[in-house]
Amino acid sequence: MLRLIFLRKIIAGNRRTVFIRDVANNMKKLLYLISLILICSCGSNKSTSNSVTDEKFELCSEIRYNRLITNYDPIEGKEIYKKNIHSLFENILLQEGLLTEISKAGYKDLLQKVGQNKIKVEILEKFKEDLEFDPYMLFATNSFLSCYGYLFEQLNILDETDHSIWQYKFALAFNKFDAYGNLKSDNVFLLDALNEIPEDEFKKIMYRKLFLDLIIMELN
Repeated sequence: MLRLIFLRKIIAGNRRTVFIRDVANNMKKLLYLISLILICSCGSNKSTSNSVTDEKFELCSEIRYNRLITNYDPIEGKEIYKKNIHSLFENILLQEGLLTEISKAGYKDLLQKVGQNKIKVEILEKFKEDLEFDPYMLFATNSFLSCYGYLFEQLNILDETDHSIWQYKFALAFNKFDAYGNLKSDNVFLLDALNEIPEDEFKKIMYRKLFLDLIIMELN
């Protein structure tokens, strides 16, 4: 009888131990799921924020560029050329082997070639001939640069006190280039600005236009 009671206590104890272990395991699983949901939620919010910023930057740059075409370009027709002038210039740089790839590394190499006088004005003349008009007035650096300030100061969708965001770091580095550097003698600040743009964002032409503007201005 005593032996039976002892066995029952052991069995009950084992069941209690198993129950506690199962509860602990289930709590671990629940905490893991909660953590996963929070991580996914944060990633989703960040992605949405980037998407909204891109959308507003693109709209700002398109409006400013449209004004540029309307106010300064007297050439009738060829709307598709004028609206895509940066991409067309990029195409010629690719065809001539001056731009090896559309990436930050490719543009870094391109800017260094400009600084070393390896890009001749003949490339611009060829571009003009293909277009059958002079596109110089369509490459206005401030047209796109001002859109960064628009996101910070007017729309307030970027926090200017948050010095960790790439747009802030880019603007800071580019302002240093604008104040102290130039493509021919010292473009280290421009390369710093380039490095601040995330690779995925740099795949979008709207973030490459500024660099193409600078190259055109240097060649003229």
